[in-house]
Amino acid sequence: MRFIADLHIHSHYSIATSSSLTPENLDLWARRKGIQVIGTGDIFHPGWYKDMKEKLIPAEDGLFRLKDEYCIKKDYLLPLSAQPVRFILSGEISSIYKKNGRVRKVHNLILSSSFDAVKKIQSKLETVGNISSDGRPILGIPSRDLLEIALEAGGDTVLIPAHIWTPWFSVLGAKSGYDTIEECFDDLTEHIFAVETGLSSDPSMNWLCAFLDRYTLVSNSDAHSPEKLGREANIFDSDLSYPGMIAAMKGDKIHKFLGTIEFFPQEGKYHLDGHRKCGIRWTPQQTIKHKGICPVCGKKVTVGVLNRVMQLSDRVNSALRDEKKPFYSLTPLKNLIAEIKGVGANSKVVNEQYEELLGKGGAEFSILLNLSFEQIKEIGDEVLVEGIRRLRDREVFIKEGYDGKFGRIKVFSSGEIQSLSSQISFFDQSYEKPDRKSIDVEDLHIQISEKRPGVVVKEREGHFIETEHGISLNPIQKEAVNHNMGPCLILAGPGTGKTLILTMRIMRLITYWGVDPANILAITFTNKAAEEMKKRIKGAFDDESITKEITISTFHSFGLSLLKEHAHKFGRSLEFSIFGDDEKAFIFKSFLGIKSRDLHRFIEEISFAKNRMQIPSELGDDKLANLYAAYEDRLKKENAFDIDDLVVCPVRLLKDNSDFRELVRGKYPWICIDEYQDINLAQYNLIRLLAPEKDSNIFAIGDPDQAIYGFRGADTAFIQRFKDDYPTGAIYELKTSYRCSKTILEASAQVVRPRGRSNLLEGLEEGVSIDICEFSTAKSEAEFVARTIEKLMGGIRFFSFDSQITDGSEESEATSFSDFGVLFRLSRMAPDIIKAMNDHGIPFQLVGEEPFFKQEPVSTIIDILRLITMPSNNLLIQKLKEKQVKGLSESSLLEIKRNTNIQSIEEYIREIITLFLPDIIVSHKDAIERLLSLSKEYGPDLSSFLSLLQLGNPADTYNRLTEQVALMTIHAAKGLEFSHVFIIGCEDSLLPYTLFTKNASDIEEERRLLYVGMTRAKRALFLSHAKKRNLFGNWLNLPISPFLNNIKEELIKRGKLEKGKKKVKDKQLSLFS
Repeated sequence: MRFIADLHIHSHYSIATSSSLTPENLDLWARRKGIQVIGTGDIFHPGWYKDMKEKLIPAEDGLFRLKDEYCIKKDYLLPLSAQPVRFILSGEISSIYKKNGRVRKVHNLILSSSFDAVKKIQSKLETVGNISSDGRPILGIPSRDLLEIALEAGGDTVLIPAHIWTPWFSVLGAKSGYDTIEECFDDLTEHIFAVETGLSSDPSMNWLCAFLDRYTLVSNSDAHSPEKLGREANIFDSDLSYPGMIAAMKGDKIHKFLGTIEFFPQEGKYHLDGHRKCGIRWTPQQTIKHKGICPVCGKKVTVGVLNRVMQLSDRVNSALRDEKKPFYSLTPLKNLIAEIKGVGANSKVVNEQYEELLGKGGAEFSILLNLSFEQIKEIGDEVLVEGIRRLRDREVFIKEGYDGKFGRIKVFSSGEIQSLSSQISFFDQSYEKPDRKSIDVEDLHIQISEKRPGVVVKEREGHFIETEHGISLNPIQKEAVNHNMGPCLILAGPGTGKTLILTMRIMRLITYWGVDPANILAITFTNKAAEEMKKRIKGAFDDESITKEITISTFHSFGLSLLKEHAHKFGRSLEFSIFGDDEKAFIFKSFLGIKSRDLHRFIEEISFAKNRMQIPSELGDDKLANLYAAYEDRLKKENAFDIDDLVVCPVRLLKDNSDFRELVRGKYPWICIDEYQDINLAQYNLIRLLAPEKDSNIFAIGDPDQAIYGFRGADTAFIQRFKDDYPTGAIYELKTSYRCSKTILEASAQVVRPRGRSNLLEGLEEGVSIDICEFSTAKSEAEFVARTIEKLMGGIRFFSFDSQITDGSEESEATSFSDFGVLFRLSRMAPDIIKAMNDHGIPFQLVGEEPFFKQEPVSTIIDILRLITMPSNNLLIQKLKEKQVKGLSESSLLEIKRNTNIQSIEEYIREIITLFLPDIIVSHKDAIERLLSLSKEYGPDLSSFLSLLQLGNPADTYNRLTEQVALMTIHAAKGLEFSHVFIIGCEDSLLPYTLFTKNASDIEEERRLLYVGMTRAKRALFLSHAKKRNLFGNWLNLPISPFLNNIKEELIKRGKLEKGKKKVKDKQLSLFS
């Protein structure tokens, strides 16, 4: 069966598309055009998936049709039975990610025969990012991984790279693509059998690239409105079925792919090179002549598809390709009618004649392609006949498109219509034929080859010394790593390489000093930092057992390891539990009678007392002392320790038990400690018990300017006391930051020490801007952040250019969404930023003050998971009873535990949700997917997973490998770095934080907090404040943070950007591209 198919379209859920893109209108316009198979488009969007599932029913194998009740009937069209339209499940995914040191922006089309397969893909993609904000979701997933997900989904799902030459968003695009298909899809390239050529190229251009010979060249409309359907399409001669169509595109001899219907490529909006806003439109030769620089603005011009094809082509003559499918270049029938009538394509007279022609001659493609000239004359006139003849013969006048501006195709020359209409016999008249000046492909090949730039690698300046592990260290770093025996303190400012030094020190101890790895203890403040250190050490040794022998952990994890064999000394059995803040709150409220409004205060005060090593009898406040004692008794009854106990109890154990103390000291004669400035009294005591001697082998790293945890009991006095504790100890100051520029270091130093010493660190020479921006509201501030990210990424969708957010000429070192960090003082400030990110289709990950897994309903899932492993935990049982979890019982938990089909934590979580919490699948979808994604990192290791959830902090959930913008509190950003940093809410009462609290935050610590935030930035830093902000249900009008006034004016740029640009009124049809 011969039929036409358009596989790549969009729905009304996609940005800048027509609201009339509904299943009903798609079916109607497919019949108008003469398209038998149409892609659903946007099938991975939950809303569109639901619409399609509701309105489509199965038809032929793998295809679907619209239910009869939704079909729109028109008198001028053939009966529905004579024009059957089938839908094929399809959707486009925008992948923006970093690979081989460059940002890659690639659009891919996915086809499937099964709603179940689509659902599986949806589930996978939801773990990567937001698939609901745009019909064509923007995700930080490499194309190769997307292909793998598609292949694993079943339903014979396939992937076709979309519009492969488009400069910004394609696999071979000049701006952010690759030079080969293989470079993009790596080991899965064999599963790519077709590529979509896009509107700005046609098959003959692609035939110049021999490396594309193995792929079927398909063409689709990429329609953003129903009328644009079929502006490019495919011609099949196969079974009307999904398997038949896939077989045809794979080159089957029975099911045949016959060719394509094409846009004139010159009409595509990226055909030639140029600058739209400057009015510069160039051929590739002109671009070479001008060295690619626009003479108006001095920036690089946008390299178009023709130029890019020539750059990658390996033929000088398309005739050299053996198998060439025919193609037919057309312009829409309505455009031809409009040209003949001299009116707009959407005018009433054009619509009337269009419908009249369809009523007499059948579908649009039948008229344009199949009817004889005599048949056309019967339904129209001689001018229409001549217009269609010229289209078929490609005798058209062309004004080429460039840099996002569509070209224009005219069939008749200026004034020709009027003169021809008055003639008796149209065919007897001579007419002006288009002047087709062809491009000398061979000459262009030579020019491009000569001018193609080589790769320039910029070396970072600095004096380095090679170590035995091949890692570059500067002299002071090497001196610290090679430190002899005895105590050592490294003062390491931001970006000076403290993690590297700590790791290299451990490697040095093992390889040079011959230290047994089992005798080394390395303590970090986060699980993430511990894992990163393990990974680095593991990469340096061939023997994995070395890494396993080293004890690398947080204070709490190390303390837990000491407690496990000695729990009985504190009145607990070996099966003890660990209680976090959630369990603490439950005890205080349910057992000790504390009201909700007082919970936080009492929990905090008792935690402070514990970390100061105080017992109840040592407190001066009798009420608090009694509450503390009652709380301790309750913990014993529950056979539990709280998180503070994991350091406090080992300290007491080491103090009271000399044999145990000597055993631990003997095991760990070499101690390395990170973030020494953030230790509290209990942690300090633990260190001193392990390394009490003046010549102890303790290697500590810290920076007093980055001490930001005073609210948890941390005290900078301990790092300042290091020299008193260890008089013979060496102190090394790392003075070179390889992250921050001199500008950022100087400005941040003025914040942290407004009247003290100037910056002591040497920064990078590169000029980096610090922008201080004022906005009218928090919403306009958030919009600025999102637009700036979109701009610095060089655009993340075609709408970025259409809406003039960017022209694509911006140059920044942002190569991935993960290069951006948006920081704020309070988690409550996140909603406006989240909305702006969703509005712009920007993928992000949120890291707050409280980990997501300690919030409902995820915390309930975790409680059930813990109860499965600890069925006798009375507090968990009581908590879950109060939550009234439907269906939860001892027998149901036992059934889950005995289920041999459950092999991983992920499967446990899915089973718990299915049995007990099915309603949250929709209501808390993002949190669930995040939990599932986290669980996959631990496979079947339930113990380690639950330990992370109990002992972890917000920073542990941050995944720096995902292609997402980081939204996080400044506290959570400690230890991280980003190319571009935005710190929002730089207002008095927020920074420093004195809002709604009787106990104002320590001003000096707040200075250090902003210092930490500012020094996360490598390339650009934006500090913003809003005149009006809603927090905690109150509208606040706060002045700029006084900290920002400490920064010298010559280091900053100030701007009042709250008004922004006047919003351009949407001209819908101009966006339906």
